[in-house]
Amino acid sequence: MKFKNISAAVLAVMMGAQFITSPVSAEDTGKITGLAEGYYDVTAEYSNSSVDGSCYMWARSNASTKGTAVLPKSTETSGTTVTIKGIYVNDGTIEYGLYNDGTSIAQISNVKAEVSKESIFLNGGDISEYTIVHDMGGKYYDFDDNEINPIEYLGANGMNACRIRLSNDPGPGHGDGTYYLPAGYQNEEDCLALAREAKDAGMQIVFTFNYSDYWSNGERQRIPSDWVLEIKNSLGYDIEDYTFLSTMTMEQKTEIKNKLSELIYNYTERIMKELAEQGTTPEYVSIGNEINGGVFLPFGGSYDSFYNPAAYSIEYEQTADNITYKTDFEGIAQFLNSGYDAIKAVSPDTQVIVHLASDGGFSYSNAGNHRWWFDAYQEAGGKWDVTGISYYPSWTTQTASVCKSRVNELSEIYNKPVIIMEAGYNWTDKKKDGYDGQLFNIDAYRDIYPDTESGHKGFMAELINYMRQADNCIGVLYWDPLKIHVEDERGNNLVGWAITEEGNNTQVNVVENTTLFNFDGKAISTVQLYSDTRNPRRKENTVAIVSAAIGSAEIAYDCDENTKTDIYIAAYDKEGILIDVKKSAVTGKGTCNVRFNDSAASVKAFMWISGEIAGFTVSNSESIE
Repeated sequence: MKFKNISAAVLAVMMGAQFITSPVSAEDTGKITGLAEGYYDVTAEYSNSSVDGSCYMWARSNASTKGTAVLPKSTETSGTTVTIKGIYVNDGTIEYGLYNDGTSIAQISNVKAEVSKESIFLNGGDISEYTIVHDMGGKYYDFDDNEINPIEYLGANGMNACRIRLSNDPGPGHGDGTYYLPAGYQNEEDCLALAREAKDAGMQIVFTFNYSDYWSNGERQRIPSDWVLEIKNSLGYDIEDYTFLSTMTMEQKTEIKNKLSELIYNYTERIMKELAEQGTTPEYVSIGNEINGGVFLPFGGSYDSFYNPAAYSIEYEQTADNITYKTDFEGIAQFLNSGYDAIKAVSPDTQVIVHLASDGGFSYSNAGNHRWWFDAYQEAGGKWDVTGISYYPSWTTQTASVCKSRVNELSEIYNKPVIIMEAGYNWTDKKKDGYDGQLFNIDAYRDIYPDTESGHKGFMAELINYMRQADNCIGVLYWDPLKIHVEDERGNNLVGWAITEEGNNTQVNVVENTTLFNFDGKAISTVQLYSDTRNPRRKENTVAIVSAAIGSAEIAYDCDENTKTDIYIAAYDKEGILIDVKKSAVTGKGTCNVRFNDSAASVKAFMWISGEIAGFTVSNSESIE
């Protein structure tokens, strides 16, 4: 029997296979009692010999669904504790235990509950490249080689958030003069469609305004081409012309900055309204991408340097092609505050992120340092709600434990939550063509987490565990999990990091050995990590079977008005075997009617939100007379 559009995770619940506790020893299950009403974090000491199978601690209460935390492999870098945050208690008791499929030797001990607060940790990834991979013929498969939609699949298997990066107008002539991004992708139409897919998959959205037509990062922030034209038409200034930029007066610069601020506000507000109108208002929005060097260069630089107008990039040596520009955090704050205000005008609850690239240390002497940047931005009056940073061990040479210390420091200094906006690791050491990708193993992990699927899963388990334990980290977003290898019949890349202006040749895909799907599009074992890492959820959502008769049932539900909730109605025969499943997407409070197989003897109703079972707490099963 085949149930269409029903994920493996949902079927597992309906067939009784989800969250089967299989303790390794009697000490691995138990209860914590005598707790006052409120939220708690559950922490345990652990040991685990391997991450190759499925092994996680779980905790639940009468008032919370089950939360889970994968046990990382015990190594010199992994630490010795594992944590589940945000269990709500109303009857004084938390149950806990250990599930182990037998692949590893594992145990938990000294389980404790500490007073905490409600907490939803974002286990997510960037889905911006999905459309082009799909259009170029890329296909994705689950562990059993069934073709799947990867956004739906990851959403059903624990990925509860996604990042979507919007570029203004990608295409030929809108890159850095040598390369450009493919036209028709990561633009407004594409990103709106991706947002709809993400919401349908139950994911929260972290939406990024690149404010560029091309890659934007710490050293390149090209102003959108149509904004350059608008400034030329309205003010008469060519802001890509070397002669103008090298002779520009302060009055002219102020005019341009004010016009850019107006363009930023209007564009951001318009896109936010379009997202809201289609029911996909983002929970989080990042303004700019890895803006260590500033934004809208050369009008908002974060340090004294040189700018090459022909390459749209920062340079570190004076040449005849460069202009000099000075630090201008007031300009940065002016630009980003325009974006911030536009977002809040449309959605006051959306949290705004300012995102910097990986950082090598803590000292104020390092110009690329997070603290140095945010101190200057804050002093200039810059606004933000969440501090965003990238973390790649390849480029920082730092372990996840050090990253946790940095997160704790940033959270304490600025009194804001922190999110890991980008993270990545190799699952094989080379791309399909036998050459290196963009990442490499650092010495600290070289012999612990090798460039294999097991090593990839081990690193991600360690990173997620540390970030869940950090003081105020709200999530980890994986970089480009869907940008898999795609080639034509001659072996030429169809999906790459950019396309050449001369010859329109697609370049190599530098992340194809770091994705969550292998060269053939099959899910790698790290997907199991996401499936085994779940947030507890307070049981406020309810679904009940009002009545059941031959071939039909009436279902009552009460759930969040702002979150699409999937109700699954499962029908069973007299032997208790699942024979039919129906799905209904609902919000708020009401009833719905469903029809199913006439031979059903009993029905159950399940509520599913963001890849997690969210409630079947009232009259959840009924026999058919």
